[in-house]
Amino acid sequence: MIDFLYTLFIAPLEYWMHKALLWGFDITQQWGWAIIVMSLIVNFVILPIYMKAEAWQEEERALRKSFEAKEQMIKRAYKGQERFAMITTMHRQAGYSPLLTLRSSIGFFLQIPFFFAAYHFLSHFEPLQGISFLGLTDLSKPDELFKIGDFAINFMPILMTVINIASALIYTKNLSKRDKYQLYGMAALFLVLLYNAASGLVLYWTFNNIFSLGKNIVYDLVRHFANKLRGLGLLIKSTWLKIFAFTDSGTTFQSSPSIVNGYLVYLWGLAVALAVLSSNQITWFSDGLKLSLSAYSDYAFLLLAACAVIECVRLRMWKHPIALILIALLLYYELNTWYKWSCLGLNRRYFALSASFAFLIISLTLTNFKFGLKNLLYPSESKPAALLTPGAIWLVILLAFYLPIQAFSTAPEGFSRIEEVLAMLLACVCVAGVIFWCLTKLFELTRYADFAGYTFAFISLLMTVYAFLLPLNVGTINAFIIANPEPLFRNVNVVVDVAVITLFSIVFVWLIRSNKVVWIKNILILCIAGSLFNSVFILWSTQEAWSRDAENTQTVDLPDYNDRLFGFSKEGQNVVVVMLDAFAGRHLDRIMQETPALKNQYKGFTWYREALATGPSTISSLPSIICEEACTPWELNKDENLTLAEKVNRGFANTLNRFGPSFDVSLYERNWTERNRLAKYTSHQPLLIRNIGDSYIRRYAAENNLKIDRGNSDSFLIAVSFFNAVPWGLKNMIYKDGRWIERLMGESTAALVYNTYRDLALFKLLPTVSNTRAQKNTFKFIDSELSHYPWFSEPGTCKLLPYETPGARPDGIPIGQMAAETCSLQALGDWFDWMRKEKIFDNTTIVVVSDHSSGVVPELAAVNQKGSVGRPSSLLLIKPQKANANAPLQISDDYVGIVDTMKFIFASLNNQNIRVNKATRYTFVPDGLTANQYREEKFWKVEGSMFDERSWKDISH
Repeated sequence: MIDFLYTLFIAPLEYWMHKALLWGFDITQQWGWAIIVMSLIVNFVILPIYMKAEAWQEEERALRKSFEAKEQMIKRAYKGQERFAMITTMHRQAGYSPLLTLRSSIGFFLQIPFFFAAYHFLSHFEPLQGISFLGLTDLSKPDELFKIGDFAINFMPILMTVINIASALIYTKNLSKRDKYQLYGMAALFLVLLYNAASGLVLYWTFNNIFSLGKNIVYDLVRHFANKLRGLGLLIKSTWLKIFAFTDSGTTFQSSPSIVNGYLVYLWGLAVALAVLSSNQITWFSDGLKLSLSAYSDYAFLLLAACAVIECVRLRMWKHPIALILIALLLYYELNTWYKWSCLGLNRRYFALSASFAFLIISLTLTNFKFGLKNLLYPSESKPAALLTPGAIWLVILLAFYLPIQAFSTAPEGFSRIEEVLAMLLACVCVAGVIFWCLTKLFELTRYADFAGYTFAFISLLMTVYAFLLPLNVGTINAFIIANPEPLFRNVNVVVDVAVITLFSIVFVWLIRSNKVVWIKNILILCIAGSLFNSVFILWSTQEAWSRDAENTQTVDLPDYNDRLFGFSKEGQNVVVVMLDAFAGRHLDRIMQETPALKNQYKGFTWYREALATGPSTISSLPSIICEEACTPWELNKDENLTLAEKVNRGFANTLNRFGPSFDVSLYERNWTERNRLAKYTSHQPLLIRNIGDSYIRRYAAENNLKIDRGNSDSFLIAVSFFNAVPWGLKNMIYKDGRWIERLMGESTAALVYNTYRDLALFKLLPTVSNTRAQKNTFKFIDSELSHYPWFSEPGTCKLLPYETPGARPDGIPIGQMAAETCSLQALGDWFDWMRKEKIFDNTTIVVVSDHSSGVVPELAAVNQKGSVGRPSSLLLIKPQKANANAPLQISDDYVGIVDTMKFIFASLNNQNIRVNKATRYTFVPDGLTANQYREEKFWKVEGSMFDERSWKDISH
């Protein structure tokens, strides 16, 4: 039990104290000063809670003072049950409850976990041993600054107590004797507890008291001058309200509520409705129609922006600078995003979603200035401001603590240790709490507390409904991958969301307009209390799972699809296409010279040295590997009535149809495949994988006794909490193709290394996870980013460094790139050796191809002088079935492209020997893309060797 309480309440605080202490040491290079820095950080972090607790204390004392004299009179005049009944009645009439005393004691209770955390941490922190600081000879031992004979006197605890009493004298100047005695007793208690403690710990607590003393002096000065400066304060407050408030009590609205005056909200509703109908949630409409609806939605948002500008002028919004600045910033961001998408072809960045929220704020703000929304939302006697604090607290706890704890407890072995997870969640709660605290103060100052309370309560309770009453069944989440993502893309999701939000809004508005604010507040308080109690219960009930050594709980179970993905036919035909993202093809001759053992593993292969990339990126080049010319950018651009996603998946489906029903197809492809789109054009039931998950990396780590830093994968807990709490139609924006809110999950170095390990682990395990039990012919497409930048491979090994591999070779090629490319080929070579051993090498067509090159290709130096030619040198290694397995690696200088990959594959399946040698080849360099086209920057025709600058001709339009 003690260990559980320590883990739950103390360990997370110790974790951040350790971080703060190390940060302080990095700055000061002195452990003594680092302790002081840690003390300041801790006190500033918890200062808002102290301020709120002290405000509650003032409130409780003022309330007690209002009936204290009457209570004393009752005690003198009455006895027994009668006195108890009268005092209880008086307390109830005054609005006083014993819970108020408990609430006002939060400041005291808050010190307890921090005291134990500091005591345990600093008393066992080994670097403090033998460290002196400002006369303290050893921070790991009591100071013993003075001695009387053989009796040592510890001076620091006495100094700490003196400062503590001084702080208490200032703080309790106008308080009752009871309050004074409590604080003096606390000072004496800490003296006893810390008298023989390590001087480093006493130094920390002494500066805590110094901080408290300074805080109390400031408070005392503020109280002293409060009356004298009251007039100035009122002037500042009135000026603030006049300049910064959205509206004030004296605001005269431009008009009364009417249907016409709400036209901005109606226009917003139209734009959002069009956006929803054009989303991938809707399958009722054709792709061409959805493109048109998306365009009309964009035009509606643009019209709304124009109307907002007009209304700003008409309403003279310059009189309300903060509201005007908010509107201007939102308009700028959305219009800039739309311009970059529509005119420059850059990432759309969920424009429809962000525009929906941004223009809702703009529409409501301007509509409020026209006739005052509060007249519609709630009656004047209702006070939704009372919902502001509980609504904000419940929203923070729900998303940043309770739902993450639930997710963690289902599979604790998939995350960091419990203390690190709790520390991360504590940080999230604190950051979100500070943000919401600042927002609540801002809303109170701008007299928008009622509207803010209304909004926070609505959002938090709606998310509660979705999280607990309407969970979407997507199966299990294994290794961060959803087992059944199909429910994320259904028409019914939109219907359910509209019905639920409409019904919930009606009930919520009815409660507010019926003056049932207290009901809603009590619901929020019950949610807060219940979630905290249940979180403790969940962690207690799963203690055995998360308390085990993390290294011993690494799951080695493979995903359910493993046998199908890596299953081969002994008697039939197999086709394997491995796409090594960004592998520079022309590096292969260097790799083979420097690693001659690879030549034996790649016997039977032909290397096409002149293989030309279709485009300079995966998005523009990969589709042509699977569906040839039909999926090149220049061919895809010819049909403007369908989205690129639709056209590419149609091309994929056509290729699958060419294989026919005798083939079992597996596509591990990260960029384009969509099951719903693919199903329109093929009767195949392919295995589609967009993200391989963490099963293979866990097995690899367990087998090799590796401890791999997960980076910031613990943030998955926050992502999945949002996934559980948002409406059904928004869940596919939280989880998309195996990725959880990419910006939230982040791209830290540790996370990038972890992602590279994921690809390395898969390749290293291929010989042990593959099988020969497939009953049909097989086709497999495997996407890998092991050779993609950034490169972390250690030269000469297949180990990964915790940092980007530094340096470049004499020929200019990055050392890390060559190491990563070599490792990729070695790992695949081991797989091919397994195929030889299992006697499936001869009946398997193998293609190792890259979508484009990267890094430095010295042979392209002259070509690059011509301008933007992209990254054209792709890798193309082909081993047809029934090829001579003992023939040395052949090199061909035929003029081919990765667009010809399928030609070689189908020729191999038909036992035909073909030669592709094109007089003219093409490569396309896009300048971004729209929904249905690639934007053209350069279009090149290559007549001859790609490494000869004279072969390149610009045919751009």
